[in-house]
Amino acid sequence: MKTAEAPNSAIAGDLAAAAVGRPPIAVRRFDTGLRHYVFEATFDDRAPVVVRIAADHSRSAMAGALELSRLLRPRGVPLPEVIAEGLTHQFSHLVLERLPGTDLGDVIRGLSDSSVEVIAAKVAQAQRITAKTASARRYGYGVDPTDAPHESWSQVLQDNLTRSRKRITAAKLFGQDVVDAVTKLVSEASVELDALAPIPFLHDTTTKNVIVTAGGTFSGIVDVDDLCFGDPRYVIALTLASLTASGGPLHYVDAWMRAANYRDDRIFRLYVVLFLVDFMSEHGQAFNRNLRPSSADDRNRLLRIFAENLQRLD
Repeated sequence: MKTAEAPNSAIAGDLAAAAVGRPPIAVRRFDTGLRHYVFEATFDDRAPVVVRIAADHSRSAMAGALELSRLLRPRGVPLPEVIAEGLTHQFSHLVLERLPGTDLGDVIRGLSDSSVEVIAAKVAQAQRITAKTASARRYGYGVDPTDAPHESWSQVLQDNLTRSRKRITAAKLFGQDVVDAVTKLVSEASVELDALAPIPFLHDTTTKNVIVTAGGTFSGIVDVDDLCFGDPRYVIALTLASLTASGGPLHYVDAWMRAANYRDDRIFRLYVVLFLVDFMSEHGQAFNRNLRPSSADDRNRLLRIFAENLQRLD
């Protein structure tokens, strides 16, 4: 069913009111999120809630979020409580507990080393729990392991690069040579990549979706619509690429790698350059009608960072 209009604050307020039995006093849209429209509704006599509304193209992802909440939350993964669901509603949605705090990336520069260590350990533990859920000999993204679309891990990386190439071609802000360079590296490493087991992991727990208070207390993880089946270091490499590109503190990645007992090797660094290309591909793109800003300075800095990291693989 296609909706006639994009979800807005009024629609989110109505959904929140139906879920909790009273109208909110204020509704604001979060300015993050690529797949859904996400709002916070506040009340004068109860805790706030989050309303996640699917875009037309992401209705199935909302169903996946509900299924994974029911799977992972009872096992100890710190996901928000689902207060109400409306998967078949005109605006497919979930109404969720509002975890206190904000994305880790918003506060990480002000956190103590000890807080960073604790947060990294909590995320590593959530990933360990997730890794114990069912797996099949398939790779890639899905709610159920049998949904994973590929027979090899290198195909997942090639899919990511194909998406980046299409975006870069459309935006014309970067050259195709950056994609070519990483595509060649993935092809050369395919035997080693494909020997890795398809372990289920939370693929978007980066500096986003890990909710932390201003004081450094870990609150939980949000926006789990599906899992990735492959090398769990993939998401840590994404986090490192994000922090490197933004000039953020890198010791969080070090703490996470130690807590998970993972190796920082050539394959891990290959993931990092792949995600730097992914960030390039986001320049000039609009997600849920929000155009990502892109300046020449930002693009040149990202190219320099990419070149430095690529050189480490020579």
